[in-house]
Amino acid sequence: MDPDQDWDRSPRRRRRRDPGRDRGRPIPVPRSAPAKDGGAAPAKSGAAAPAKDGGAAPAKSGAAAPAKDGGAAPAKSGAAAPAKSGGGNKKLAEIARGSSLNLVGALVAAVATLGSTVLVTQVFTPPVAGVFFSATSLFLIVESVASLGAYTGAVYFIARLRLLGQEGRISAILRAAIIPVVVASVTGAAALLIFAGPIASGLSGGHLESGGASPGAVATALRALAVTLPFAAMLDTLLGASRGYRDMRPSVVIDKLARSVAQLAGVAIAVAAGSAALLAPLWAVPYIPAAAAAWIWLRRVRRSRPSLHAIPPEVAALLALATPVRADGTKLGPGESNADERLADANPRGFWRFTTPRAIATLAQITIQRIDIVLVAIIRGPRDAAIYTAATRFLVAGQFGNAAISQAAQPRFTELFAVGNRREANLVYQATTAWLVLLTWPLYSLALVYGPQFLSIFGRSYNAGVTVMVILAITQLVAAACGQVDMVLITTGRSSWSLANGLLAMVVNVSIDLLLIPRYGITGAAIGWAAAIGAANLMPLLQLAFSSFRLQPFGPDSLLACALCGVSFLAVPLGLRYLLGNGTVSIAAGVAAGTLLLACGLWRFREPLQLSVMPGLSYFMRRSKARSAENHSP
Repeated sequence: MDPDQDWDRSPRRRRRRDPGRDRGRPIPVPRSAPAKDGGAAPAKSGAAAPAKDGGAAPAKSGAAAPAKDGGAAPAKSGAAAPAKSGGGNKKLAEIARGSSLNLVGALVAAVATLGSTVLVTQVFTPPVAGVFFSATSLFLIVESVASLGAYTGAVYFIARLRLLGQEGRISAILRAAIIPVVVASVTGAAALLIFAGPIASGLSGGHLESGGASPGAVATALRALAVTLPFAAMLDTLLGASRGYRDMRPSVVIDKLARSVAQLAGVAIAVAAGSAALLAPLWAVPYIPAAAAAWIWLRRVRRSRPSLHAIPPEVAALLALATPVRADGTKLGPGESNADERLADANPRGFWRFTTPRAIATLAQITIQRIDIVLVAIIRGPRDAAIYTAATRFLVAGQFGNAAISQAAQPRFTELFAVGNRREANLVYQATTAWLVLLTWPLYSLALVYGPQFLSIFGRSYNAGVTVMVILAITQLVAAACGQVDMVLITTGRSSWSLANGLLAMVVNVSIDLLLIPRYGITGAAIGWAAAIGAANLMPLLQLAFSSFRLQPFGPDSLLACALCGVSFLAVPLGLRYLLGNGTVSIAAGVAAGTLLLACGLWRFREPLQLSVMPGLSYFMRRSKARSAENHSP
């Protein structure tokens, strides 16, 4: 029988189907029935069974046994089991390893950010602290513009080309990403140098002379930030390329660990010297060695990662078989039109066609995160900007956890959508949403319950930010329950949708800020940010749910995670605060009781929450099962 012929197995009749009708469609990956140990059991048709090293062991016949119609017979399950699928567990385990590594870096980065904020607010006056926070926020906005969102395109295209066995095209993609970023960042640095004086006057607002700083000192700090701008933009791009190779170590070691700790050390030196003028320069200097280290590490990663590294052989074979065909069933050649549409946009033009909307969306995101501080400094003065920054530091620390999971999951989502495996992508989406809730809800909940006590570490003058903390804590609880919704939307190839969502959220944020900040101050800024966060999460959530992808984060695992965290860190601390008051004993008891209750819940529901794939815990569970089997053996 001609293997290029396809037959319709209808119960009434068999008829030949035109092979051209399926032109360009990828062949779906066969599903394997789950084995008792959580791995994939070989299908009866002779599908490949997983080998001990994680790869696929060939079937005894050396290939999948053909079914009676000439195709590969599917396994009886017909689809991957939601929780026990071997492929699903493998993907989740890979994401868990990357996320766990990222979480270590995210924890260090969050502590370093919080530590820098505490040092500045404890030593310098609120006006000086506010100028430092607004200047660095402006620097990060300009850096986002200069980076052009190229890191997202680098992750997407490098992961995709490696999956398709086209690693030779990656060099062109890297050149297309790096050169425009260099040009844009140098231009941005020049603009910041030229306009440092007027910007400093706007940020100071005439409030600094009595606070121990001057507009001239602020302008000098802005010029120091401008010098490091190209290095910061290149750092993001190079780390994105490394993540495309599925190597999370550079992002963690260089950016989250080394750079964050070096920035904290720089701020500590400026604080010890009592010099406000040194704060911004010493905070920005670590971007220079970090960019150099990222470049060196990327070169090592490219030499050590061969094409199709860690790609299952069965997936590579299916991708090769999915080449478009003519109407007569013969394959199209590489020089013919529409040959392999999956690679048609893997060039500089296609790179920027994908990345340009994402660059604007990235600018919108960083604007939403930082523009409030700048606007508060300009409209209400640096003192209010310092209070607003302190009130949002705990909430921004939670965003590091979101970034940790998103960076690890993005290449995996790209691969799943590249082979059309939407079912497994939805399962991964729901599992990672549960992990995000477990990671961030405790922090947001404690900020909601113990807001005044948390703010007291910055000083008594910062207690005015309690209302800001409550508004944003509630907002972030809702946002975390939506998962990495924007990242998932991007990996489906809908970067233009992400652009529209980001622009809408930015317009909402700035409009409400300009309307409410003059009258309500930092509370108006918090309302504007909360509205923008809601728009940025609910819009892509609806687009994924009601589009052809049919993806949504609300599964049994994510809802269970919400319930566990809500009881452990909302209900229990609130009850103890009512009984014991607002003192240190109440806080310690609430945190301890919530942590213990959550730990017990995580162990009890470790299987539904997919925690068994977490590094360390999976090894412990295997040892526990082995001991249990030994105890029950005769």
